[in-house]
Amino acid sequence: MPRRRARFSDLERQFRESGGVAAPGSRLAGYIEFKAGRSKIEVKQKLTAGQRKRFGYAIIPFGLSVPATPDPGDRYAASITSYSNGGRRALNLSDNNCGYQDIVAATKQDDVFYPALLRCFIASGDDIATPISAVTKKEYNRILGRSYSIPFGRTLSSVTDAKTNATESTLDDVDQEDVRVSLVLQAKAGGARSVSFEPEVFKTGKPNLQSPAPST
Repeated sequence: MPRRRARFSDLERQFRESGGVAAPGSRLAGYIEFKAGRSKIEVKQKLTAGQRKRFGYAIIPFGLSVPATPDPGDRYAASITSYSNGGRRALNLSDNNCGYQDIVAATKQDDVFYPALLRCFIASGDDIATPISAVTKKEYNRILGRSYSIPFGRTLSSVTDAKTNATESTLDDVDQEDVRVSLVLQAKAGGARSVSFEPEVFKTGKPNLQSPAPST
């Protein structure tokens, strides 16, 4: 299931605080036009149907306890597009680096699980474009390139502890920050210009509550 993110959160805050009123020509005025549907974002780099196709890998979440030797049923499915999977391989982030195994029948497929994500940007050069934002109607600086969203989980490979610099090699020792730091270093060595991160989340699903049986 795709991760839901709050887009334009700062502009939305300004919108609420202003009561939906903005000075003509301001960034907020542009946002109000966008919010009303009078302007739209135009996607410049459209993916093909093949690039949009989703695959999945079985990963071990960071937020759950797992045995020293996990079973396939201890892993959760994490989706990735063919496009981002190609970007991952171009950055030399192996299955082992990301904690991937193939999905099998025992793999949990839970739509309340959102895996940790790296968002890696590979620049196509040093030129800076100045497009006009469809949201704010203002110019902004943009380096041309491609972005890839790459999920990851606990890894059985040795990683360096982000705080102590000690080498960790068991599932109990390896945490989300350790793997994130390791992958960021590898991605930048592989050509990523910048790397951002979204932590793993387990969201609450739709409740299906029932009252207990009356006491007797």
